[in-house]
Amino acid sequence: MLLRPHCEVAASEVLPSIRAAVVYYLSKHYNLSNYVIAKKIGTTASTVSNYLKDKRSKWDKVNEILNDPEASKLVKLMAKLIAEDKATPEDLSYLMCKTCRTLMRKWQKATCLPIPSF
Repeated sequence: MLLRPHCEVAASEVLPSIRAAVVYYLSKHYNLSNYVIAKKIGTTASTVSNYLKDKRSKWDKVNEILNDPEASKLVKLMAKLIAEDKATPEDLSYLMCKTCRTLMRKWQKATCLPIPSF
């Protein structure tokens, strides 16, 4: 659809699944509580709980992310940086964008446009 740019699709469909995958990895592999995860990623424990209970994403997409070699590597790196308190906002933004671009290419058969210089 012409008036629905890739970023709009990503914001509503892809990014929640990436966040849920990171939250899942922090919970299961780093054994962090919902409260600790929430504090580290700047949200609430109930939001983290909703991610883990599939209320904010589609678990089939989360499983696709975790089973995709390229995307899961990026999710694991984000989780590691967050768990070890080494994540900067810039690092996480870059990794989220890279993961999103990877998934948009695979799921939507679409590539994001380069950012034009004005």
